[in-house]
Amino acid sequence: SLHSIALSPSLEQVGYFSGSFSSFPQDPVTTRAVEDLPFLSPKLHNPSMRTEDARLRTFHSWPLTFLSPTDLAKAGLYYLGTADKVACFTCGGQLCNWEPKDNAVSEHRRHYPNCPFVENLIRDQQSFNVSNVSMQ
Repeated sequence: SLHSIALSPSLEQVGYFSGSFSSFPQDPVTTRAVEDLPFLSPKLHNPSMRTEDARLRTFHSWPLTFLSPTDLAKAGLYYLGTADKVACFTCGGQLCNWEPKDNAVSEHRRHYPNCPFVENLIRDQQSFNVSNVSMQ
């Protein structure tokens, strides 16, 4: 099964987050407003990989055929160059040992649920789905 690689030191110790989000009320409107404040945005783990195109270019020697580099790059992941190990440019989380049934976004979210990139991706997909329903 897919494994996440523990990062040390933790994101909190490095100071990627300026305060604990858990101290804010969990009301969705409040949570979203807090996330959208630029001064509370977490620092990017690897700013050079912030564009999908930059991430896609790292996959030139990607060994797996069942998981596309495009899907991985869209999920915020870039290839680390060894085996099937990838990392997120935002949270720095690493994933490897992919299986044919794995979905890049789902696995990223499952192993790193607090990654701001994944949270925004999921929120965008939800609002896209809602707007599609209202158009029909």
